[in-house]
Amino acid sequence: EKPLGLRSMAPPTVPADMDNKDFLRKTANEHVLEHEDLPNGLRKISMHIGEQVFPVYLGYQKLPELISELKKLDADKIFLGYDEMTYKHCAPKLEAELTKQGLPFQRCIMGLTESAKTTKTLDMILETFLKGGGSRKTVMMPVGGGIVSNTFGLAAGLLFRGIRLVQCPTSFLNAHDAAASSQKQAVNHSGYKNIIGLYHVPTMVLVDTDFYSSLGMVQMKAGLGELTKNAALFGGVHYDLMKKTTKVKGWKLTGEDLVEATFTGIGAKDMLLKLDPKEKHIALLFEYGHTIGHALELTEGTITSHGEGVAIGMLGASYISEKMGIMSPEDRKEHDALVEWLDPEIYLPDRDLTEEVLDKVLHDNKRGYIPEKEGHAPFILNKRVGEMHYPNIYYLEYVPVPLVKEAIVYVVDRMRKRGYSSATPSETKTRRAAKPLKRHPSSFVYDADLPDAKVAKTLEQGITKDKSIKFEAKN
Repeated sequence: EKPLGLRSMAPPTVPADMDNKDFLRKTANEHVLEHEDLPNGLRKISMHIGEQVFPVYLGYQKLPELISELKKLDADKIFLGYDEMTYKHCAPKLEAELTKQGLPFQRCIMGLTESAKTTKTLDMILETFLKGGGSRKTVMMPVGGGIVSNTFGLAAGLLFRGIRLVQCPTSFLNAHDAAASSQKQAVNHSGYKNIIGLYHVPTMVLVDTDFYSSLGMVQMKAGLGELTKNAALFGGVHYDLMKKTTKVKGWKLTGEDLVEATFTGIGAKDMLLKLDPKEKHIALLFEYGHTIGHALELTEGTITSHGEGVAIGMLGASYISEKMGIMSPEDRKEHDALVEWLDPEIYLPDRDLTEEVLDKVLHDNKRGYIPEKEGHAPFILNKRVGEMHYPNIYYLEYVPVPLVKEAIVYVVDRMRKRGYSSATPSETKTRRAAKPLKRHPSSFVYDADLPDAKVAKTLEQGITKDKSIKFEAKN
C-alpha cells in the first residue's frame, strides 16, 4: 500500500535557467524585496506569489494607519478570527480602532493549540460566519499565530469559493513565515499536520510589531527558528541577521530588530514563491529541517514550538549530510552553530521515540515528488551555510531508512542531554546540564495567563520569568 500523502504528478515545468545547482545562490545574492516607506510611517512591501502580488503593510504602533488601509477594501463587515489569547490581548485595541473608523465586525474564537486546528473547528467557523450574515463582500481577518491564520484562511478559501482574506499576524513566526508570505491554508487530520487544505492568496496583510510585545521566549524562539533555517538555506543577509540577533542577543530583540527580522523573513519567501507559487520544486527548500522537526512536533507527549522543532530537525539533516559525504565536518560545525545560537528547547517523554518519529517521517508530505525507492525516505539536505545539496529540481535526496533512524536517535539523545556536539549518539557528551522547561511551549505565553489545566502534568509548574520583550527606542 502506498504511504499516505504519496502523490502521482508530472514533473513541474521549470525554466531551463532554474534547473541547475547554481541558480539558488545566484538568486539569493541578487534578490531585492520591493518596498516603499509611506508618508504615514508604514512600510509597504510587495509580496509576490507567482504572478500574484499583494501588499504587506508593516509598522510599529501603527494600528490606526493599518486599519485605514483595511477600510479601503469597502467590506460590508470584517469577520475577525481569534484564539483564546489573542481575543483577550489583541481584540480590545483592535476592535476599538475598527469602531472608531466605522468598520462593522463580527468575531469568532477558536482554541489555542494545534489540537484545535481541526475540521470540527473549521465547521464551527463556517457556521458562525453564515448564521451571522457573512456575505461575499465580507472580509475574513484572522488575528493571531499560524494556527489561527491557517484555520480561518482555509474557511476564507471555502466560503463562496473564496472571499477576501486579510491576515493580521500577532506572532513573530506567523508574521514573516506564513500569514504575510503564503497562500497555503490547512488544518490537521488523522494525526497528520496540514493534510487538508487549499491555496488562497491574501488580499493584504497588516503587521503591527507592537502585537509582539506580549510574547515570551517560546514564541520569539519559534519565529527565530524559521529565520535560522533561512540562514542555512541562503546565507548572505539571512546569515548576517542571525549573527546580529541570536548570536549576540539570544531571543530578546528590540522593536527595531523585530521590524528588520520580519522584513528579512518576508524577503526570503518573496524570493522563491515568485518562482514557485505552489511550493512544488525550488520553494520546497522552505521544508528544510521540517521532516524530523514536524515528526517530533506530532509525536505524542513531545512539546516544542514549531520554529524550535524546525531548528532541531536541522540537526538531524546535518547529521545525515555528513554521514552521506555531502557536508564536511567543518561545514557541519558552522551549520550547527546557527542552531546553538538559537538554543532550542523541547520536552521529550521518557520512552523510546524512534519508531514513532520514524513513522511520521515516512508519512511526510514531501513523499511522492520523486519516485518511491524502497527502504529510503526523501530529505532536503544542506552542503554548507548558503549552499543546498542539488540532486534534482525538487532538492530531494534519497536517504536510507536505517540512517534516518540513526539521525532520529542522535537528535533525541542530543536534545535530552542538551549538549551541543557533532558526535554519534554513543559519543554524545553533556556539556551543560539539561534545563527544565518552565512553560508550556504550545502556548503563546502572554504573561502568566495560561491556566494550570493547560500545562502538561509532566512539566514543572510555572511560567518563564522572561515574559515579555522590552521595546527600546533608539535615537
